[in-house]
Amino acid sequence: MAYTKKITVQEYSETDDSIGNMVRTWQTLFSPWAEISTATGKEYYEAAQINSENDVVFKIRYSRCMAEKLSSELRIIYNGKYYDIRRIDDVNEQHRQFVIRAQIINGGGR
Repeated sequence: MAYTKKITVQEYSETDDSIGNMVRTWQTLFSPWAEISTATGKEYYEAAQINSENDVVFKIRYSRCMAEKLSSELRIIYNGKYYDIRRIDDVNEQHRQFVIRAQIINGGGR
């Protein structure tokens, strides 16, 4: 496995500014190295996904810290594009890597 691409995993948060206004921002949780590929045709059909051309698979090393925080409410930034996380797998529960299936967000970040 060649983890040669740097990605950024972010979570959406709401905080108050100095005068009490609600500020909505994306906060970086971690920036792991990843292996990136598009899903194969077989994977598209198994996942019953229609917009398969926008699907990307990110593989990252397993980390207990990440295991506690990874969820489908997060987003990934890679190569200037934003991706919604659709599914996260700890392959066979071996705690070696996460396989994250994501879909590009049309129009940039949310």
